Amino acid sequence: MEERGGRALRLFKNKEVQLTIGILLVLLIVLGTILVCIFGSFARTANTVQLKQNMAVIGALTKKYPQLEEDIVNNYTKGFQNNYEYGRDILEKYSYNESLSIDKNTALQKDAMKSYIRICVTIAIFALLIAILLISAFNRVFSKIQKLSFKAEAVIEGQYSPAAGEMEEGDIGFLTYQINTMAERLGENVQALKNDKLFLKKLMTDISHQLKTPLASLIMFNDILENDKTMPEQERIRFLSESKNQLDRMEWLIKNMMKMAKLEAKVVEFDKKEALIAGTVQRGIAALQVIASERNIRIGVSGDEGVKAIHDINWTAEAFSNIIKNSIEHSKSSSEINISWEENNVFVQIVISDNGTGISREELPRIFDRFYKGSGSSSPTNVGIGLYITKTIIEGQGGSIYACSKEGQGAKFVIRLMKVLIS
Repeated sequence: MEERGGRALRLFKNKEVQLTIGILLVLLIVLGTILVCIFGSFARTANTVQLKQNMAVIGALTKKYPQLEEDIVNNYTKGFQNNYEYGRDILEKYSYNESLSIDKNTALQKDAMKSYIRICVTIAIFALLIAILLISAFNRVFSKIQKLSFKAEAVIEGQYSPAAGEMEEGDIGFLTYQINTMAERLGENVQALKNDKLFLKKLMTDISHQLKTPLASLIMFNDILENDKTMPEQERIRFLSESKNQLDRMEWLIKNMMKMAKLEAKVVEFDKKEALIAGTVQRGIAALQVIASERNIRIGVSGDEGVKAIHDINWTAEAFSNIIKNSIEHSKSSSEINISWEENNVFVQIVISDNGTGISREELPRIFDRFYKGSGSSSPTNVGIGLYITKTIIEGQGGSIYACSKEGQGAKFVIRLMKVLIS
C-alpha cells in the first residue's frame, strides 16, 4: 500500500500529469456547473408549467362552482392529500397517473426534450475537449520520449552531447538526466580507450627505441667475437664484460618497463597499511649501498624512529630507491645524501636532498615525465622512467611528491604520505 502511495506521489511530480489533471478538473467543474444550470432551468420551467396548470384548474372549477372557491384553493395551497386518492381514481380512467413518462406529459414534453438535447450537446462538447486534452498530454509525453529515443540512437552512433530537459521535475526529467549521464560515461570510456590505444602505441615505440641501442651493441659484440678468431684473451674478456653490461641494462629496462606498464594500467593493488617510515627508508637504501660506497657517497638518515604512515612498504621503498639512485647519479664523489622525515596530524613528510649538480629551472617541471633524461645525466642505465615510476607510486597511494632545486646547488625531493587511509 505504501509503495503504491509512493508511486502515485511520484507520478504527480510530472509536469504533464499536473497540467492534465489541472485542466481536467477545471473542465469537470465547468461541466458540472453547466449541467446544474440546465437542470435548474428545467426545474424552473416544470415549476412554472405546474403552477399554470393549477391556476387553470382552479379557474375552471371556481367558475363552475363559485361557492367552493375556498375549498378548491385550499386544496392547492394548503394540501391535497384529502382529495388525492379520489382524483387519482378519476384520472386513471384516462391513463393519467404517476407512472406517466415525461415525454407523454404534453405540458413538459417540449421543455424536457430541450433539456435532454442541451445535456447531450454539453457532454459531447466536454468529451471532445477531454479527448483533445488527453491527446495533447500524451502527444507531449511521447514527443519527449521520442526525442530521448533519438538521443539514445545518437549515443550509439558516437554523439555524446547532452539532451535538454534534465533539470525538469518528474520521470521524464529523471530519464533525461540518466541518459545524459550514460552518454557522458560512454564518451569518457570511449576517450579512455582511445587514450589507452595511443598509450600502447607510444609505449611500444618507447620500448623498441630503448632496446634498440643495447640490442645493436650485443649484435655487434657477438659478430666480433664470432668472426675474430685471433682476438687476444684480454680483449675477448672485455667484449664479454660489455655484453654482460648490455644484458644487465636490458634486463633492468624490461623489469622497469613492466612496472611502469602495471602502474599506468592501474592493475597494481597497493597493500596500504600503517608502517614505520624508518624501515621503508632503509629498504630503499639497502639496494644502493654498494653503488654509493663505490662512489664514496654517504647516505645520512635522521628522523623519529617511531613515525608511521599509511603506505605499501615494498612499492614505497621502490619509490625511495629511485630518488636515491637519481641523487647518486647526479652527485660528485665524496658527497652526501640526506634523508629526513617529520610528521603532523595529517601526513608524514620525507625529504631526500643532495648537494649534486642540481636541476635547471627549465628542466625542473619535466623531471617526472616518462622517458625524460636530464641534460646532466651520465649513467648509461638512465632511460628516464625512475622518477616517473616514483611519482606514479606515491600518487597512487594518495600521497604527493614535488622537487625543488637550483642548478649547481643540489636537489631536494619532498614526499608526503598520509596518516589516514585514503581509498
